[in-house]
Amino acid sequence: MSLVKFTNDPIVKRFRRVMIGVMIFSAVVTLLGQPDSFWRQAETAIRADGLSIDNKTNHTFEFFIGRGWQVYLIANMVYLLGAFLLVSVLPRVAAITVIFSVIFGHYFGASNWLAIRWHLGVQGPLIYSLVLGPVIVFSAFPETSSNTDKIIKRLRWVMVGALLLDMIVTFIGQPASYWSYPETVHEANQLSRFFLMQGWYTYLLEQLVYCALAFLLVSALPRMWALIFIFCFIFGGFNGSSCWFFFQWRLGMQTPVIYGLILSLLIVLLAFPEAMIKGKKLNNVLEPVA
Repeated sequence: MSLVKFTNDPIVKRFRRVMIGVMIFSAVVTLLGQPDSFWRQAETAIRADGLSIDNKTNHTFEFFIGRGWQVYLIANMVYLLGAFLLVSVLPRVAAITVIFSVIFGHYFGASNWLAIRWHLGVQGPLIYSLVLGPVIVFSAFPETSSNTDKIIKRLRWVMVGALLLDMIVTFIGQPASYWSYPETVHEANQLSRFFLMQGWYTYLLEQLVYCALAFLLVSALPRMWALIFIFCFIFGGFNGSSCWFFFQWRLGMQTPVIYGLILSLLIVLLAFPEAMIKGKKLNNVLEPVA
């Protein structure tokens, strides 16, 4: 008798493929983003923020990329296998939580490469979220029913929370001079920068209207589209806040990872609570209790 039982859950089996895909994409953009000198001298490797892997500012763990692309690929293969096996043996709720956490972490890492190395700016993470949103929904929420409305009503509050946190940290990140001289604003998003330059009250109003419109949008859209937009907005808010944590306050990668874990726990507790699973068929995750 086998001591380790691998999951037969169709949702986990589908969703872990998304996780692996996100991890592979992160590894690919990391390699493609390296300077030409890297392929001859591995020690010239750079990080997603464009700095040398030896730079102590906002230091991240880049041990394997600094040993050459071959070592990096082998390490990533081991990492992929380990993550795949882990989510394959964990209980359903724990497995989905881990998958979401890995996706959030690697989404932020890859978004930095898109925004900085390939100069896509805020459009890079936006495009990536527009791709990830539908993939996540069709993998983790393959069926919809009247009960899906309850999940949408719960997750839209996570979406609003992520957007509001982005607004709050944006305010906190402004220089002291901003409150008297709005033209000294510090913000990379050009649209947000425009409203911030009109004064903090203008930006606050714009963000509240934005959150309200997003809330109304996902409340009115068909169920599948509502879920897709919810996750796109969540990724947008997550990336906005994480950029402040990582680039402005130099809190390292652990802060976006922890934030991603918190979001993952909220999403799973609201959309995949254990009470929704007991007594249900494995392929019927969208049957929440009243």
